[in-house]
Amino acid sequence: MPRLTDAQLLDLAADSFEVMNWARRNGLKRGEQINELVRTFEVRLGYREAVKPAEAAE
Repeated sequence: MPRLTDAQLLDLAADSFEVMNWARRNGLKRGEQINELVRTFEVRLGYREAVKPAEAAE
C-alpha cells in the first residue's frame, strides 16, 4: 500500500476532528464514534461513496 501524502494525512486528521466533535455532540457511544470515523476514512480514501443527506438527494 502506498504511503499517504502529508496533505492526505492532514485531511484525515481534520476529518477525524470534525467527525469526533459531531459524534460527541450527538451522544454517540465510543463504538459508534469509531464506526463513523471508519466510514469517513473510507470516503476520503475512495473506498466508498459519501452518503448524501435526504434533502440533497432529491
